[in-house]
Amino acid sequence: MLEDGDRVTNILRKDEGLIDLAATALLIAEHLTQPFNKQLYLDRLDKIAAALRPRIAAADSDNEIIDTLNYFLFGQIRLSGNTDDYYNPNNSFLNRVLDTRKGIPISLSVIYMEIGQRLHLPLWGVSLPGHFIAAYGAENDPIFIDVFNRGRILTEDDCFEIARIPADDQATFKKQFLRPVSKKHILYRMLLNLKHIYLDQHNWADALKTIDLMMILRPKEISNLRDRGLIYHHLDRYHDAITDLQRYLFLTPDGPDTKDLKERLEVIENSLARLN
Repeated sequence: MLEDGDRVTNILRKDEGLIDLAATALLIAEHLTQPFNKQLYLDRLDKIAAALRPRIAAADSDNEIIDTLNYFLFGQIRLSGNTDDYYNPNNSFLNRVLDTRKGIPISLSVIYMEIGQRLHLPLWGVSLPGHFIAAYGAENDPIFIDVFNRGRILTEDDCFEIARIPADDQATFKKQFLRPVSKKHILYRMLLNLKHIYLDQHNWADALKTIDLMMILRPKEISNLRDRGLIYHHLDRYHDAITDLQRYLFLTPDGPDTKDLKERLEVIENSLARLN
């Protein structure tokens, strides 16, 4: 029987079309916390969708569909953005968000989209810098939805304002960011949020587990190699730290952090020498 870490690894390596977003997000949550009944939460999403199905079927327009979703999810179930404790890791774990009904933009958007997927609605994710939203409809004429703020409808100009994009850059920004993102992108961004939280907390063990998953999703993102090397140093895993940092320096010999990392490598090598 596969351990949970092996199951996560195998799933993250699958092709995009073979990944179930909610199930994988729950598996990641279990891998980073403790075992729980993942099927219970998938069933909960199914039940929410089942309760919404006749109401959605009765809606006469796209805007009415969105209003129906918003009223049910934010008015009756009372999902909300956790503004009081935004940087709590639980806000990134789908099971805890479903339990507490509080989360951050990306976790709430995943719930919104997963319920939409069960209802065969054209909902997709939009990865704005600093804020994740959902969108409804065709890519060339979407309705943008700020799930963190109770499903507020956003215009393109609202998206530009949220991301603080000047007028001269808006055409490029639209092509780059106002488009559907993949399930792997969403999972990576959820992990990136957790990585930053764990690093800020000096929770090196969970930061390491998180960054290992990130490196499966994006093996060519070499900044993770540097960060993992630094985490290994904090965990006194000197050989692993040296391996990662040397590899990073080899791949980016003229990077802005080269001098600092060479100094860090010297410190680690001296620490290792004192142990031998």
